[in-house]
Amino acid sequence: MPITLEHVKEVTAKAHVSGAYKRLKGRERVAVFIKHTPLKAGTQLRIGYNTYKVDQDAFLVFIDLVHDANFSHPVVYELHNLKDGSIRTIEEEFPIADPELERSLISHILPGKEGK
Repeated sequence: MPITLEHVKEVTAKAHVSGAYKRLKGRERVAVFIKHTPLKAGTQLRIGYNTYKVDQDAFLVFIDLVHDANFSHPVVYELHNLKDGSIRTIEEEFPIADPELERSLISHILPGKEGK
């Protein structure tokens, strides 16, 4: 069954509330951003110095584990497969290297706030 943007928002909000994104003990500065239009299969996702191929059409979720921190710090990218909702996780330390793609991310959860 195909997934929707609302499904991705719900899944990420539940993960946030359950503490799944709080990988750094004592940190409460998790922020979640979502690209509201799916990435197409074959897209080259440049993160820092690495490039990842998007295998299936997917919604992109960016989880900043230490929101507003400067320089390299732990972040997670999730690709939510449009066809079945499966999630590919990419652990990184850098932001997206494509400024246009980075600007297309919309805040979903900010530190101290529940997902909407």
